[in-house]
Amino acid sequence: MQRGKRDRFTDQEFFDACNRLSLMVGQNNITVLLAKLYAEQLIASKDVTSNISALPENIPNLMLGYINELNRDVTDEQFDDRTVHQIAKTIAWECLQQNYQPGTAKRVDAVAALAALGIDDPEAHLNYLEKRLHLIQTIGSAKDRIRFCLDPLAEYLAGWYLIELYGNNDGKWRSAFFKKADDLVKTGAPDAIKGLLLAVRDCYLSEVQGSKETDFVSQKSGKLAGFTPSVNTPVTTVQTRIP
Repeated sequence: MQRGKRDRFTDQEFFDACNRLSLMVGQNNITVLLAKLYAEQLIASKDVTSNISALPENIPNLMLGYINELNRDVTDEQFDDRTVHQIAKTIAWECLQQNYQPGTAKRVDAVAALAALGIDDPEAHLNYLEKRLHLIQTIGSAKDRIRFCLDPLAEYLAGWYLIELYGNNDGKWRSAFFKKADDLVKTGAPDAIKGLLLAVRDCYLSEVQGSKETDFVSQKSGKLAGFTPSVNTPVTTVQTRIP
């Protein structure tokens, strides 16, 4: 989408923004989606605050920032951001919990999961994600299943959900999430679940107070995903084009 916004940034602002994206991503690949989401929020920050320092500092918050921008465009009967985050995280896990890959969830199961949270009128909340924010879509001949439109978004939202569920309780991580992850890797699915594993690692390091690279959760998720953190990795300039 051509926005013609590049000329609104000085060279220094643009360099700082690109460097910020490089720091945020670290050793992960800067995908087209990440660059697009970052560029859109960079533009939004200029429109709203003119303060690039207000941009998200990590990928998990970049994902939530994207949802916030979508929600900001809703002009009537708007749900608050926190409610949207809560229902989106819950539905994302419903879509990934079967095999740790972005997939589908039965609509009836998604409704039950929201009802278990005490959400009034779960159907209305699902419709908000689908019709107003366009985060999910209904699929299948019977129109009885849903899935997220963007797989990486689903993975990071599911990662957020798990962090809020298990926190820094290594025992729960071992007996629940990683027990199944180990089994999936042994059966030949490491690449298929890599996205969720890296999302869990990023969410853990960014959201759990006092978390470190050497913690069990960050090490285990990184190891299963084939991620090896390097020491003193130099920051490189990323040429991210703002259309």
